[in-house]
Amino acid sequence: MRKLFENMRLRLQAFLAQRRALLLVVRAGPAEYLPLVSTLDGIEQDDSPDAFWVFTEPFESTVPYVNAVVESFRVRYVLLAPELQKAGFDVPSALPPEAVDPRRPAVDRLRALLVFARSLIDDLETTRLVVGLLPSKIAQPLEFAQLILALVDHQLPEPWCHHMRILVREEAHKSPLSESVRTLVAAEFYAPDMGQDAVQGSLEEEAFNAELPLPQRMQSLLLLAGMDLAYQRFPQASKKYALLARYHGAVGPKPLHALSLNGVGEVFDRLGNKREARRYYELALVPAVQAQDPASLINITGNLGNLHRLDENWRDAFGYYEGLSLLAKAVGNDELRLRSLEQMGFCKYKLGDVKGAWEHWNAGVILAREAASKEHLLDCLERIHGLFKEANMAARRREVEPEIAELRRQGVRPYPA
Repeated sequence: MRKLFENMRLRLQAFLAQRRALLLVVRAGPAEYLPLVSTLDGIEQDDSPDAFWVFTEPFESTVPYVNAVVESFRVRYVLLAPELQKAGFDVPSALPPEAVDPRRPAVDRLRALLVFARSLIDDLETTRLVVGLLPSKIAQPLEFAQLILALVDHQLPEPWCHHMRILVREEAHKSPLSESVRTLVAAEFYAPDMGQDAVQGSLEEEAFNAELPLPQRMQSLLLLAGMDLAYQRFPQASKKYALLARYHGAVGPKPLHALSLNGVGEVFDRLGNKREARRYYELALVPAVQAQDPASLINITGNLGNLHRLDENWRDAFGYYEGLSLLAKAVGNDELRLRSLEQMGFCKYKLGDVKGAWEHWNAGVILAREAASKEHLLDCLERIHGLFKEANMAARRREVEPEIAELRRQGVRPYPA
């Protein structure tokens, strides 16, 4: 998988280094989008001499999009300008009117913004302006393409966009710019593949490459095992996890030994062999506890809680969910704490401890309000409402009904169990 990321990095760096093309059009679906943004950010952070301005605002239509890009630039520039001025650079405190005037054509405003960004560069011989127009979503692909075509239009020998490199994203399934390859001058096109087959092929190449360091190969094997499990290739997943468990059990580290044993348990769990699943989950707890590793402890403890809940071992399930809640609190994961509190209340309810169930669900209500999690709030309120209904506590039941009704009116749905 490293090779896929390295290939993307090399391709982007090659575009930035060349002198012929202004524009790089990247066809990036959901699997490629985040690696694209992350790789570009990595190039910027890795002592690049260039000045980067990357925009990920979604594209609904041209004018709102340009408004969003200009505002994003303005917010960052408000913080940047004083620092530049302190360093002795003569830069204005605000953006030029040509960029912010909403009465001007959107493409003219965007050009003015990029020209202004280039004016902030002290030495254009050593530093280029790199602009990433990488919408997280493109609702109107043709309209976005028309904006880009209008933006990059320029006249030689003195183009408005000299010393610039512009990268734009197109969604893989609708790509008008890429289809205009014959009409777009000074442009390059790139279609990375980070789909399942490509990722799996890259991981297999790394895992079975005897020339690579063994820890790197084992890391790739762990990711392959996870893919096998996700796609229900259980014999392959079990074989890989068993090999990983033997390797990490011998040489460490303990968190990876724990996750490997947990993986074997998950295979048995999916196959319905709860006895073996429990055995491997409990084996996995030993190195996880020894390492005091929150990530592996959370994974394994959650699996044990769910296993006991589905087997209706309410007391044991409660104990694991209680531990999961403490782990979630330690790492600041409110979402996981809320789910743990809900399950703890459910276990208490099944054990006939109505007071205990209310206490945990009420703690969930308090935390959900603090975390602004309306779905969890509605879930806990509805569980409490059910308790009051069973106990014929009409007055207490009516106390929570207005808040439940308001959440439902807002379109909130309970968090799925």
